[in-house]
This record gives sequence, structure tokens and C-alpha cells, in this order.
Amino acid sequence: MYLRSDSAAGVRFLAAVKEGRGLKPSARAAGIGMATGYRWLRESFVALRGQGLSVEAAQAELGFCSPLMLEWEKQRLARPGEGRHHLAVGADVEDAFWRCFLAGGSLDTALRAAGVSRATGYRWWRARFLARREQGLTVRAAAGELRVPSARARTWEDERRKAAERRAVRESARHAELLMAGRAPRSDVRARDTRYWQLMRSGLTNTAACMILGVNRRTGGLIRARYHRQSAAPARPVAASGRYLSLRERLQIAGLLRLDYSMRRIAAGLGRSPSAIKRELDRHRDDQGRYLPQSADHAAHVQRRRPRPHKLNASPALRRLVQRKLNRCWSPDEISGWLRRAHPDDKSQWLCPETIYRALLVPGGQGLHKRYCRKLRTGRRIRKSRRLTRSGHGAVVRNMTMTGQRPAEAGTRQQAGHWEGDLIVGAGSASAMMTLRERKTHYGIVVNLPADHTAQTVNAAAIKAFASLPPHMKRTLTWDQGVEMARHRDLAAATGVKIYFAERSSPWQRGANENCNGLLRQYFPKGTDLSVHPDAHVSAVMSELSNRPRKGLGYDTPSARYRAEIRRPQPDMPAPAGSSAS
Repeated sequence: MYLRSDSAAGVRFLAAVKEGRGLKPSARAAGIGMATGYRWLRESFVALRGQGLSVEAAQAELGFCSPLMLEWEKQRLARPGEGRHHLAVGADVEDAFWRCFLAGGSLDTALRAAGVSRATGYRWWRARFLARREQGLTVRAAAGELRVPSARARTWEDERRKAAERRAVRESARHAELLMAGRAPRSDVRARDTRYWQLMRSGLTNTAACMILGVNRRTGGLIRARYHRQSAAPARPVAASGRYLSLRERLQIAGLLRLDYSMRRIAAGLGRSPSAIKRELDRHRDDQGRYLPQSADHAAHVQRRRPRPHKLNASPALRRLVQRKLNRCWSPDEISGWLRRAHPDDKSQWLCPETIYRALLVPGGQGLHKRYCRKLRTGRRIRKSRRLTRSGHGAVVRNMTMTGQRPAEAGTRQQAGHWEGDLIVGAGSASAMMTLRERKTHYGIVVNLPADHTAQTVNAAAIKAFASLPPHMKRTLTWDQGVEMARHRDLAAATGVKIYFAERSSPWQRGANENCNGLLRQYFPKGTDLSVHPDAHVSAVMSELSNRPRKGLGYDTPSARYRAEIRRPQPDMPAPAGSSAS
């Protein structure tokens, strides 16, 4: 096969010569002979001289200097045979063909004028079209210049592209095989080492084993040193699973990148997905953007080693930071999100929430003391399955409007002023707290009800809480079907807030408020008397919760979002409703 200098092997060979690796090592790495390498250098030298470069400049561009270049220069000036093959038709015959064809004659007329067969003329026609494409002309421009039909031009272009891709992938695979062969020990050396250890395990001395193998005693010592003087049999080679990229594939990627192949073309040639190639390049490029396949393969093996060291054990500073946040009753998710915002460029300070949970709740977890389990919302020390929700039927609230009739804005959380409410009850249902949470900003309001939580008391607390809010922050209120909302019509008339009710046993329809109640239970545990907490303490707890980062807000704080909504200018609000939505 006649290899061209613009092939994948030619590009690799000329780049290696320019980097100063020498002619023979560059030819060996490209998988070509020395004669082919000299021919490519001569063609490149002649092309550079044709572009106007001096002999010294052409030598500097090629990275190669030889007395042969003087002979190449003489050949270039004399132009003997134009570098044609010795079996090719004469240059004057081909010139006659092109003079007739480019003058406007048909292909058959040009063939008769040159006296060649149709196959030869067709080959010249196709070769000139491909040459024009290599020179940078578009398919349409090359086809117009040579009067090639559009269908045939598309066919030639597809063949050119597919051939170039197959050739590049084939050459990259051969280059990778050559490099791999250079890394692996020869089969005769492996056989010799295996036989040496068999003789050693049979009880022979090093001298006797080397005498049988016909090698020097020093060679036996080198074999023992290579295996750290362990006489165990060499480990069996582990078959690659195909899940991870191999060194051979990484070498091919490096070779195809040098040919300016896109990630998709590289993936198609290797039979991998484009995303796998992109992740490989993103992970293993160096600071200068270069991809080094051997370093990438070593780094990938190191990263796959298991078990990995626990991050909380490896970084005492990170462990102390997590412990301080747990002491403030931050959830693992809040800690994780805050770490990413506080250290956006330092991944060593990032933690997954599951890492914190496993350190605390999984038996054998490492990095955090079990005493920090009490700071979690549930307070449990070990994970357990969710309990089934008990269904019961108590008193029924009448004239309810269900959440299915709420305006769409309340469900999307794109508009402020939509609230969710509930009660958390103390020991013996004697005391309670009314909790309100705004859906968009996650801002919460808590009112202590130390004496009772009847419908009249809840109404009074809710009216007082809504009284200080601007009109655009009082749109809807979603509650469960508790009897404390028995007088919801009076509440709607007094506050102008439309009241909706969630379905029975459907807490996810009031997810924001349920989340708020869970946070509050860290400060006001179940089964305790809630009447002992003064209003100042309740306000301090809500202030602390409102200044904790939330995942749903991009780890911003509810207080900041709430203040922004209060200050945001609003269009004219409609008049408050005189009755509830019911």
C-alpha cells in the first residue's frame, strides 16, 4: 500500500521528528520503514520550499537536517518525473487529458485525446477532486471546477471521509500495539522467569537453577530482586472487564487527538460512548491541556483502588467543621450544600450528605462520634424503616375547599404569599405551637399556644401573625383537616387569605410545613411540655432556622429570600376576599 505523508502514520511520524526524537525511533513508533520516512521528509521539504521558505527555514520547520536535502533541492529544481511512480502513465499524457477536459471537452473526448482507458481517466478525475478537497475547497466548489455531478461528488466525499477515519483508527491501534509491546516483557523472558521459580521451589539453589537455565548467577539474583525475593508463583493476569478504558484505548485516544479528531469520531472508532471520552479527557488533562495516556492510566488505577480512605478521617479540619455544624443542629444536607458554597474551588472540602449519615448511623461508620446522632432531627442512633402511617377518623371540618382547586401559582412556588400551616402538639395534647411556612421563601412563623389550641385560639393567633404582612404576602393558606380549622370561614374573612385543605393522610401536599415541623422538633421534642418555652426563646429558634441555608433555595437563607420578596415592588393587588375560598 502506498502510504502518503498526510496519512495518520505520516502525521505522527513528522510530528515525532519535529519534536527531536530522531528518524529511526520516529519511524519505529509510526510503524513504517526508513525508506518511507525519508520519502515523507523529502515530500515535506519540497512542499515547504514551494511555499517560499528558504532551505534553512524548511530544515527548522521539519526539525531535521541532513546532507540529503541538497540532493532533494537539486531534484526539486530539475523536477525529474514530478515524483511519479515508475509504472504510472507519462506526465505528458495526463497533461493532454487535462488540457482537453478543462477546455470544456467531455470526459470521453479527453480520453480519446490522451489515448487512455476510461478507468485511467476516471481515476485521474477522482484523484484531482480529492486533491482539491485536501487543498481546502468545499465539495460544491471542487465539483463545480471539475464538472462532477453532485451525486457522484457526495459519494466520493463519503468515501474520502470514511477511508480517512478507518485509516486513522487503524494506525492509532497499530501505534498503541507497538507501544504496548514495548512495555510488556518478552514471552521468552516470562518463560525463563517461570522456569527459574519452578526450579527454586523444587529445592535447588540459585547456582544450580541458573546452570540448568544456562544463565549467569547474577541473572538469577536479578530475577529474585524483581520479585522481591518471593518464590511464589507470578500472579495470574487479570482479564479486563471492558467497563473501564484500557491503556491501549488511551494510547489510541492520544493518537487521534493529535490528528484533531473530535470526541464523537474518537468514540466511534473505539466503540465507546462520546461521554466516556469526554469524561476521560476532563479528568486526565494536565495544566497545559495535554492528554498523557500513560499518566492517565496510572491515575485511573489509583482512583479505582478500594477501600478508599474515609474523608472525615483523612481531614481533621473538615471533621471539626462538620461537628460544629452538627452541634448547631444543621442537617447533613445543609452541611453539604454549605460546604460547596463556602469552598467552590476546593473539592477536598466537599462532602456528600450520605457520607455524614453513614458515619453516624451505619454500624462501623467512621469519622464522627455517635454522640452527634442526638443532633439529627430524628435523634436516632441507627437507621430503621419508615413506619406505616396510621389512618383514623376524628372530627370533620365542614365546607372545605381542597388543594385541587388552589390556583396554579401556589403549586409552582414561583409566587410569594402562599402559606402552609399546622400544629405541633406537646405532651398529653395540653399545649401546642402554630407553625406557618411560606412556600416560595421557606420563611416560617411560630406562635406558642401554651393554654389550649381550640379553633378560636388558633384563629386569634393566625390573625395576629398575618396582620403585619403586606397584602401581596397574604394569598392562600393550606392546612390539614384538623379540627382547629373548624372556624376557617371566620379566619378567611378577618385576614383576606383564601384557605384550602389537604387530602386526608396526604402530608406531601403540605411538604413545606411538614419540613418546618421536623426542624422545630429538634428544639421542641415530642412528648415534652411546650408551654414551658417563653416567647423570646421561640422567636430565637425561628431566627436561627431562618438563617440556615436550604437546599431548595440553592443554599441561600429563608430570611434573605423573605426580605427580598417584601421589598419587591408589586402591581396593584385585588381587594381582599370577604370570605374564604370555601
